[in-house]
Amino acid sequence: MMAASNCTTAFCMQFLAQLANVVVDNNHHHHSAHSSIRYRPTGPSAPAISPLRFNSYSSIGSNIHGLNSLMLHPGSIEPPLTPGNYRLYSMRFCPYAQRVLIYLTKKNIPVEVVNVNPDRSPNWYLAKSPLGRVPALEINGKVVWESNVIVEYLDELFPSNSILPRDAYEKAHQKILVERLSPLMNALFEFYSSSSNHNAQRQNDANVHSALRNAENLLRDTFYGGRQPGFADYLIWPFIERLQLLTLTQTSTQFRYFPGLHYPKMGAYIARMQNQPEIKFTSRPLSHHKAYMDSFSTAEIASLKQEIAEMYKTLKLQREPISKCTKDLIAYCDDHLKEDFIVKTMIQSPDLPANPYIPRKCNLI
Repeated sequence: MMAASNCTTAFCMQFLAQLANVVVDNNHHHHSAHSSIRYRPTGPSAPAISPLRFNSYSSIGSNIHGLNSLMLHPGSIEPPLTPGNYRLYSMRFCPYAQRVLIYLTKKNIPVEVVNVNPDRSPNWYLAKSPLGRVPALEINGKVVWESNVIVEYLDELFPSNSILPRDAYEKAHQKILVERLSPLMNALFEFYSSSSNHNAQRQNDANVHSALRNAENLLRDTFYGGRQPGFADYLIWPFIERLQLLTLTQTSTQFRYFPGLHYPKMGAYIARMQNQPEIKFTSRPLSHHKAYMDSFSTAEIASLKQEIAEMYKTLKLQREPISKCTKDLIAYCDDHLKEDFIVKTMIQSPDLPANPYIPRKCNLI
C-alpha cells in the first residue's frame, strides 16, 4: 500500500495560479465545451436527492463547468451553489482530483468545478473539508472527500452506468489491481521528491523500471478493466500521465521516451488510454505539467532566498545561519507573507522545495 504523506501546493500561490491561467487560456483548447471530439455517452439516472435533468451532452466534457476557474485562496468568497447541483472542489494539477474528473466525465454527470488552494484554503472550505484537502464533492450541503471514496460514491448514486463491476468478486479484483499498481504512484513521488545526485537518480530509474515491469505483468487484457477501461485504469492513469515527464527532465535519468522498448504492452496501453474521450478531456499536455514544475526554477528559488535574507535583516537576525528557521522568523512570515510553508521549505532545503510537484494536501488515497 502506498504510504500516506502530507504534500503541499506551496507552488499554488497566486503568481502560479496566474501562470497556469495564461498557459491554459492560450493553449488548452481541448477542454472547451465546443470540443470537436463527438461522444454520446448514455446519461445516468439521477439519484433521488438531485433534481438535475441529465441532458444528452453531445460533446465529451460538456457536463463539466468551471474546469479552469481561478483558484480560490483565504479571503475568497464562497461561490453560491444551486440546491441539487453537484460541485467538485479541485486543483487543476492534482492527480487525485483528476481521478474524479475522469469518472464524472465518463458517467456524464453535470458538475461545477471550483478550484481551491489546498495548502491555504478559504475558511469556508475548511468547514467542508477539515483538512483542506482536494478533491471533495458536495451536493445539498453533504460533502464527501478522498478520491477513491468519491468515485465509489458516484457509482452508488448512479448505478446505471457503474464503472466498478456490480459482481462482488470482479469489484474486489479491480480494487486489488489499484493496490498492486501503486508502485507507479510511489515511483512518481520518489522521482520528484528525492535528491538530484547521480546515485539517487539511478535508484529512481530502478524504481520506475520495477514499477513498469509490475504493471506490464499485470496487464492481461486490453485494459486493466478488461476490454474497456475500468476502475483500476481511471484511478492509476493520472500517475502514468505524469510519469511521462521523466523524458523532459534535465536530470541523469535514462528515460528518453516513455515507457520504452522494454515495455511494449504498457506502450500500447498508454496509446489506447490517450485515445479515450474521457482521458483526452481531463488530461493536460506534458508542456503544461512541465511549466508547472518549471515555475520552481532556480531564479524563483533565488528570489525567495533573497526575501528570507531581507527578513533576517528586518528581525536583526543576520548572524543566524540561513539553515535555521527561528520562531521569530516564522511568526514574521505568518504575519506578513502568509506563505510560511514556502519559507520553511526554502530554509530546510536551500536549493529546491522538498517536493515541488505533488501538493501536500492533495489526497493520497
